[in-house]
Amino acid sequence: MSTEISKDEAAVYDRQIRLWGLDAQQRIGKASILIAGMRALSDEVCKNIALAGVASITLLDHETVTEFDLGAQFFLTEASVGQNRAEAAAASIRNLNPRVQVIVDQQDVREKPAEYFESYSVVCLIHSEYDIISRVDKIRRNIKKPFYAADAFGWFGYIFCDLTEHAYIQEKKSNPHPNSKAQPTVEKIPHVETYSSLNDSLQKNWSDMRIKALKRRVSPLTFLMHMLFKFQRDHHRSPTNEDVEYLIKSKATHLADMGIEDTSVLDDRLLNDLASLFDTEISPVAAIVGGILAQDILRTLSANELPIQNWFYYNGLDGSGLVHKI
Repeated sequence: MSTEISKDEAAVYDRQIRLWGLDAQQRIGKASILIAGMRALSDEVCKNIALAGVASITLLDHETVTEFDLGAQFFLTEASVGQNRAEAAAASIRNLNPRVQVIVDQQDVREKPAEYFESYSVVCLIHSEYDIISRVDKIRRNIKKPFYAADAFGWFGYIFCDLTEHAYIQEKKSNPHPNSKAQPTVEKIPHVETYSSLNDSLQKNWSDMRIKALKRRVSPLTFLMHMLFKFQRDHHRSPTNEDVEYLIKSKATHLADMGIEDTSVLDDRLLNDLASLFDTEISPVAAIVGGILAQDILRTLSANELPIQNWFYYNGLDGSGLVHKI
């Protein structure tokens, strides 16, 4: 047993060590994670990565808790109202795993200099808008460290993953002949995967795909998220109920810019839900997206198997969860 993991830690994380190996658990145990933006989705992610035994979690949020937050954020209570959101959640996260250092930062993420985002093993922005996501993605790409942006609003959720260049090990099991007494062998194959930046991904032109293929193989949330980011970029805010008509009217122009002439790939009802529910948190949606996001962060840290490449979309209206490489 390596001296980097004590006997006590080996007992606590025994199941994980058996699952992904001692080396992977050591990498996870040294990791520092920044979670910027405390929401129901953040609660799910923090719960899972704290239980996995990362070294530290920094909670960055300058907002205060309101009664609206109590509906889905399970780290909060009525006594939390009026407190800073990160500070209010920190104690519950510490109780989950006292071995994990939980750091509270109450400054606005937009006020942070570039250097702030460089020291962490993984940076994850939750419910952030396009400008800050694009900025932090560029900072992390410059130092070739993992970056995530994610959200769960209304019935929908997404995860964007940019690892720049990611080396990982893929295990390939070969089974012997049924009549052979030999044991199955496992071959460990090294891979390096290259990721696209957020801005490069959003520049994709879809004109080379037929409409039938787009509807069958591509989640409509792909185009919904493009419209959301474009709205945030142009208006420096997120859409509200008053913007539904604008979104519907601009849909054809936006899809044409993406190389898509048939507007039926994006139902107007999704635009209506986007505008009316963007700040609404639904616990089951946050639980699903948060579980997948936390699992993927741990997969990135462990360097076992390929993480999300590079978008995940969850649609609670039909229960679909799809990964797209864009």
